[in-house]
Amino acid sequence: MKNLKFKEITIIGPGLIGASLGLILKNKKITKRIVGIDISKKNIKDAIDNKSIDEGRLKIDKKIRRSDVIFICTPVSLIDSIADQIFPYLSDHSIVTDVGSVKNCFSKKTVKLYEKKSFLIPGHPIAGTEHSGARSAKLNLFLNKWCILTPINKKKKQISIISNIWKKIGAKISLMSADQHDKIMSITSHLPHLIAFTIVGTAFKIDLKKKKELINFSAGGFRDFTRIGSSDPRMWVDIFIHNRKYLLKTLKNFSSDIKILENFIKNCEEKEIFNILKKNKEIRKSILKITG
Repeated sequence: MKNLKFKEITIIGPGLIGASLGLILKNKKITKRIVGIDISKKNIKDAIDNKSIDEGRLKIDKKIRRSDVIFICTPVSLIDSIADQIFPYLSDHSIVTDVGSVKNCFSKKTVKLYEKKSFLIPGHPIAGTEHSGARSAKLNLFLNKWCILTPINKKKKQISIISNIWKKIGAKISLMSADQHDKIMSITSHLPHLIAFTIVGTAFKIDLKKKKELINFSAGGFRDFTRIGSSDPRMWVDIFIHNRKYLLKTLKNFSSDIKILENFIKNCEEKEIFNILKKNKEIRKSILKITG
C-alpha cells in the first residue's frame, strides 16, 4: 500500500462524494492527476476552484483510456448506463468502481460485459452530508468510515487495488454481496431517510394557528432527526426506486411494528409500551458496544 501511485484517476460526477474523493486522493498523493467529468459547467468550475480535480471535461470520450481507475460518482440511476458507455474506451489495466448506495444497480448486460475483463469493482463509502455539489466537498469525509465493496469478479488483484485506495484515504473495508449490501442499507440508511423526508410533511399538516411554532420548538430531536431530510431529493428518488425490493420489505416490517405500538398506546397498556422501549434501548446499547 505504500507504493500506491497512479498516473491518472477519473471521477465521473465530482459532486459532494466525488469532489471529496478528489481532495483526499490528491492530499495522500495517490495519483499525479485527477480528471473530473460532469455535464454541469458550474460544478466542474467549483471542483477546479477547490482543487478537487486538475482538469474538467463535459463528456466521456476516448481520453478516459489514460486513467488507471475510474470512479463513477453519479446518481444511482445513471451508474449502469455510464459503466456501459465507458467500456469501449477502457484499457486493459483500467479498473472501474462506483460510490452508489444501491449495489444491485448494474444490469445483467453490463455485468456480463465486464466479466470478460475484471474491471468492475462496485463500492459504497458510507459517508456524506445533507449538502451536495463540489463546493460542499470535505477533505476527511471518509476518515474512519466504512466502504463496502461488492465485487462481481473475484480477481484478488483488482479488489486489492480498490481496497487499498480506500484504506489509504482513511476508510475501513468490508466485502459482501450486492444483496447483502442493499438489505442492510434499506434498514440503516434508506428507511431512516424515507421517514425523515415524510415526517416533515406530516408535521406541517397539523392544524396550528401559527406554523412558525413548529420551527420555534423544533430544536433537539425533531431538528436532528429531520436533518437528513434536507438531502438531495433527486438522489433519494433514485435510491428508493432502485432499492425498492428491500426497502419495501423493511418498510412493511416497520409499519407492522408501528401498528403494534399504536394499539398499545390506544389501549393505555403501559407495561407493553415500556417493554418495547426498554428492549429497543438495550438493542441499541449492544450495537453501540460492538461498533465502539
